[in-house]
Amino acid sequence: FPMAALCLGQSNDRQDSIADRALQEYKLGQYAAAERDRREIVKQNPANILAQIYLGQSLFKQQKFADAVVPFEKARELEANGIKLNSDQHRILVDQLVIAYGISGNLKKVHTLLEDAIRQDPDYPLNYYNWACAFAEEGDKDKMLTNLSTAFQHKEHVLKGEQMPDPRSDDSFQKYVHNDEFVKLMKQLGYN
Repeated sequence: FPMAALCLGQSNDRQDSIADRALQEYKLGQYAAAERDRREIVKQNPANILAQIYLGQSLFKQQKFADAVVPFEKARELEANGIKLNSDQHRILVDQLVIAYGISGNLKKVHTLLEDAIRQDPDYPLNYYNWACAFAEEGDKDKMLTNLSTAFQHKEHVLKGEQMPDPRSDDSFQKYVHNDEFVKLMKQLGYN
């Protein structure tokens, strides 16, 4: 999760102190402590969109995926009501929310989110990649392959400092790693 993509802000001095501590805890991998501090910040200021995102991310890092959905959705609500995120922040929020819903088994919500994300941001490759993951989980090989191919057609639009995941090592695609069509696509994408 790119720490530079989400800057701290929107808080008073006390919240700044808690936010600084939470950021350090997060960087050190102390996700439960970061969660505690982020909960304090959002309790004091529920409209702090970045604290909501970091709370969700702290839960996500603890593999509390269903719990992470709540602050991620709150951040989306705040954004819809006029609190703006930059493009990278928005993309990260949608990515994490989609993954949290996917791991939690709510693929219907994944499809809804990704349809909207692709309509708004058709060049962002992880929207298609995540959709390929959902289709793979559902056993829809054709749609999985189509979206995986599309994701890599847009790979130049990945976030700065990031790279496309290797589908061969992604849990969602494991049942396809020996499938002839999947292997052929991997070779076309430069994976041998």
